[in-house]
This record gives sequence, C-alpha cells and structure tokens, in this order.
Amino acid sequence: MFGASSEVGRLRTVLLHQPGIEHRRTLPWNKEALLFDDVIDIEEARPQHKQFSQTLAGHGVEVLFLADLLKEICRDRNVRREIFTEVLQVSADDSYQAYDLISGAPNLHANPYWDPLPNLYFMRDPAFAVPGAIVISHPHWPARQRESRLVAAILKRHPRFEGARIYDGILEDPEARIEGGDVLIADERNVIVGIGERTNAAGAAHLAQFLFANTSVERMFRLHIPAKREFMHLDTVMTFVDRGQILTMPYLWEKPEVYAKIAIRSREQCTKLGFEYRGPDPALFEHATWLEVWTRDGLERRFDNEMEGLAAYGIVDPSRTITVAGSTERFPSPEEHVIEALREQWNDGANMLAVKPGQVMSYSCNDRTIRALEDDGIEVLSFVGSELVRGRGGARCMSMPLVREE
Repeated sequence: MFGASSEVGRLRTVLLHQPGIEHRRTLPWNKEALLFDDVIDIEEARPQHKQFSQTLAGHGVEVLFLADLLKEICRDRNVRREIFTEVLQVSADDSYQAYDLISGAPNLHANPYWDPLPNLYFMRDPAFAVPGAIVISHPHWPARQRESRLVAAILKRHPRFEGARIYDGILEDPEARIEGGDVLIADERNVIVGIGERTNAAGAAHLAQFLFANTSVERMFRLHIPAKREFMHLDTVMTFVDRGQILTMPYLWEKPEVYAKIAIRSREQCTKLGFEYRGPDPALFEHATWLEVWTRDGLERRFDNEMEGLAAYGIVDPSRTITVAGSTERFPSPEEHVIEALREQWNDGANMLAVKPGQVMSYSCNDRTIRALEDDGIEVLSFVGSELVRGRGGARCMSMPLVREE
C-alpha cells in the first residue's frame, strides 16, 4: 500500500534522485531563475547524496531512484515517445535519451529546447504521500512545474506502482499551487498544510477536497507562514521528530516580533554599508502566522497562537517541543537565539527526516540543533551536505516517502 499515515512512523520505501548532469547546466547567470543561490560542485554533491541514500538503506529503508524508474519504462520506444510529449508538452524525436528529460535539452540550439531540472533532487516537492495515496503537486515556480509532470508520468506507467492511487488533479487546477514541503502528515486523520510562498489557499482547498472524499483524513490544519524564500516551505521551519514532538524555529509562533526586530536591524546595517536589503520586510511579521482548522463542513476554528491550536487537537505536545539551535535557556536573549537559529535554518536545521519514531536525519553542519535533539533523546543520523544544502533543502526535502507506517 503506497502512502504515508504519519511523519515519524517507520519509513519503509523512499524515492530519491541523485544530482546529475542537470547541475552542469546551472550557471552563475541563470541560477536565480532555476531557484538556486549558488552553483553546486556536482563532484562533491554526488558522494554526499550517496552517503544520504546509503544511510537510509543501512537502516532498513528501501531506496528507489527516479532516474532508474524512468530508464526502465523508457526502454519501450513508444512509452518514451509518450512521456516526452506528455512532460514537455511538445513532440520530440527518438534521438533524445530518457535522462534528457531531467538534464535538459542536449544543447542550447535543440529544437525543441527545454530547461534542466536541478531542483529535482528535492524529491519531496513534486509529489507527496498521504494516507493511501500519492498526490502530484502543482509547484509555484515555472522552474519546477515540469518535475511534477515527469513524476506523474513515471508513477502512472511503472509496473511497481500498478494499483497505487495516484492523484494529479491539483496539477491540472490553474489556480492551485501546492508543494510537498508544505504538507505534514500528523497521523491518518490529521494533515497540516503550510500556506506561504509556495503553497496557496486554493492548493490547500483542492487537497482538502481530495483527502476528505478519498482518504481517512478528517481534518486539515492550514498553518499560514511568512511568504518569503527564507521560510520557503513549512518543513523549513517545523518538522516532526517523534510522535507529537516537533522541532521548530524559536519564537516564530508566539513572538514573531523578535524576527521583526532582527529584520529592522539587518536593514539598517545594509543601508549603512550601502547595500540593498533583500531580507523579509519587518512588517511581514506583524500578522505572519495563524492557524485555521478545516473539516468536511468547512472552517471549524481559527487560532492566532498556532502551537496552542495544534496542542488543543492533540497534534503536538508543547512541553516536548525542541527549538532550532538549542533551548532558550542557552541564550542571553530571544534575539540572540533567533539569530543563531536563522543561521542553522539557512542550512536546513529544521528540516529533519524521520526514519522511525525518535530517529531522524540531518546535515552534520547543524551542530547546535543536533545537540539539542540528542539531549532530548532523539537519535540523529548526520551526514555531510555542504554542497547539497546550496539548493536550500535538507534531508526531508530530498526524500519522497512512498511507504511509511503510522
């Protein structure tokens, strides 16, 4: 049964994609359009990703690779032709290879020409598992939308997924935007969806309609977060590390004004140094976050204090919450804590992938957060990700669970 009924139940099967040729076509001149802050060293990124996948396999997780699935179904020339037409939405001749769908057109003068997919190694976003089904996303940025069409084409054709429920209706909804990094499966009856830069209310509503009609899900928590790249997805600020236990950014939910103060100071510093401030507008944090609880009958409740709302429904236990960069007692002020947390969050310190309850994966560079987790009894399987993190995604971002126990 393909699907996920929790965020922390034992992970059985996962879908990954190792960075490849597509990154050699990401240049300093086009990296922003392809959603990268920097170009990555592919010769370093690949062994780092291999360590990630081997660690998963070593802990009993079946690891599937998207490129392998694509090549297997494209051995049939007719299927390959169908997929090229479906994914590129133009016809292509038989001279193209299957991996060209990922790496981009073979040269700048190809006809047709299509862009590379360097973000594809963040497999969480183009599709995501829910109880009893796999949902195809509708990404926000054009640079990622072809990823979802590619994943849908593969899953619908590969014999491994015969009989699986694969829903791609959101991809066809022109108003809806949703990405897997914004979807947390609390349990088989409760789903949390972050609404911010990448996922909008229409995407959450479309997903809710599908879940309520076709799965065991009875309640959707819509958690509104700042719509800025620094808070790209919900899983960049909050992930589950055990049943009812989350890792999250300090003060974001109860005192967002701390973030506003740091934004003001950063803006003043940039101005003083003659540089344009590119961080979040301090005003963004005035009404940055809130929580809505939706059921089949519509909006049930709204909370200005999001953690109180999640606790009221038994989704999280606030007394067990762990904060990025360590506990508040370790810092002389909230501002000092948030500054350190923002540094580790930029390296995906909040983006944990649970392998089983109480066991998670993280980049080794997030040392303060790792210590905080271990001090609370959470086992951390750390791995080097100095190149992988340049794409602004961590262990959860790089994985698409296909089978996860409750």
